Amino acid sequence: MMMRRDRRALCCMSAALIISTCVLRSESVVAFAPPSTAAKRRLQNSMLLESTANNGEMVLARDGDRLLNVAFSNLDDRDKYETVLTGLCAKVIDGGAANSKNGLVDPIRLMEESNSNGITIGPRGIISLVDATALASDARIMAKTLSLAISNGAILRYGTLQGEINPFPQSSASAFPFGNRNNNNDIERLQNLPAVPVDDRAAEVSQAVLFSGIVGGCVAINAFGGLFGMEDLTPITNLVVGIAITTVVVDNFFDAIVMGGSAVAKMNEDKLPAGAKNMSAPQKEDMPMGIGTGSMTGSVVRGLSRLLNVNTERDCQCEAAAVFAAYSLGLPCFAFQPNALEGASLVIDSMRSEPRSDDDAQNIQGSLDNLASDSGLLKMLIWLLAPVAMELSKYPQLMSSDPCEAQGFVNRLSDQARNNMQYASALLDALPENEEQTNDYLRWALAEADLLLRNNKNMVDAVSKALAGGAATVGDCVAILEEW
Repeated sequence: MMMRRDRRALCCMSAALIISTCVLRSESVVAFAPPSTAAKRRLQNSMLLESTANNGEMVLARDGDRLLNVAFSNLDDRDKYETVLTGLCAKVIDGGAANSKNGLVDPIRLMEESNSNGITIGPRGIISLVDATALASDARIMAKTLSLAISNGAILRYGTLQGEINPFPQSSASAFPFGNRNNNNDIERLQNLPAVPVDDRAAEVSQAVLFSGIVGGCVAINAFGGLFGMEDLTPITNLVVGIAITTVVVDNFFDAIVMGGSAVAKMNEDKLPAGAKNMSAPQKEDMPMGIGTGSMTGSVVRGLSRLLNVNTERDCQCEAAAVFAAYSLGLPCFAFQPNALEGASLVIDSMRSEPRSDDDAQNIQGSLDNLASDSGLLKMLIWLLAPVAMELSKYPQLMSSDPCEAQGFVNRLSDQARNNMQYASALLDALPENEEQTNDYLRWALAEADLLLRNNKNMVDAVSKALAGGAATVGDCVAILEEW
């Protein structure tokens, strides 16, 4: 009985000792941030003084003297604002697109406060703010953010190249509703501009799929027909495959075949029969059904190229062109792949004086310049055609960019002008009157986009290389364009 009582007392004493140890540890645990050398030295001195006051026993600093607070107090105001802004934006990005608009209230308010205090935010904070704003996919919020950054002095190059765009020339021979100058040189330039390339990629891909299906089916019958008693079809499938492949090769590589055959014949001229020496290669014009010009099966080859070719560098070049055009022309739309729907929505939104929805209770949306004008329409078309201009300057065929987006943009605005009486008058004044004027306007916008990209080639290439790395964000592109 005595042993049982002693054991019970010993267990109680051990439990009390463990509990007291845990309490002491919980009171002494402090979360530390990596301190600077000066802050660490001050904390050590404070700890040393407290140890002297407590009979030489070392104790930790009070909560008010934590290294985190000491380190933050040593930062200047600019670093404090930048650190807090970066943290707030990181929280917005982590929360995802669904909650991004509500999450942007605090970062935008912080930017307004820094502007009122005359404190310039550093690049790290602006990059985070732009990335968080891009997550919201709202042009008005992006306009608000960029306006604050410009007022802050952090951004200097947004929209600075608008003055370098040549307005569409107004011809005295035709009553264009747009164009603000009558320059004979510009009119002559317009007349000599090439047409915007036609890109019927839907038909090309469908024909390529049909061709692949036919050839693949014939090959499958040749390989597995014996298992299903289809040996009698083998001669037919062989003939179909042979004719299809031969037609595609001759139609699209006629010049290469003729050049190679002529070279081989010339090298072996002494071995050829006398009758063959005087023979000449056939001409394209003499081939039946236009074979050799690519008109018969060229769309099949282009469609196969679209299906099989994946060129990341080419895609990034087109994306860089779109981002640069939007930023330099002052368009708050940083879509890496511009499209007609987004362009038309931006123009309509710019014509509204009020925000698009009731979610603007916190007033974080900014104002947009009215794009329903000749200059606004030209800027939008340059943005849409910038990827096309970039790709045409480097490659013979369009693969990553789509020239039809510009025409689709004009068509969408024309539909709005017909169906929405609120915007009909302004849109009709800005839009071309007929198809001929539309084609002229598209050719002029493509030429201006090409000129803009060529004059800023180094900057566009830098953005392209960053995108090709796979980790660049919209904020990173802004940093490159601002040369931070």
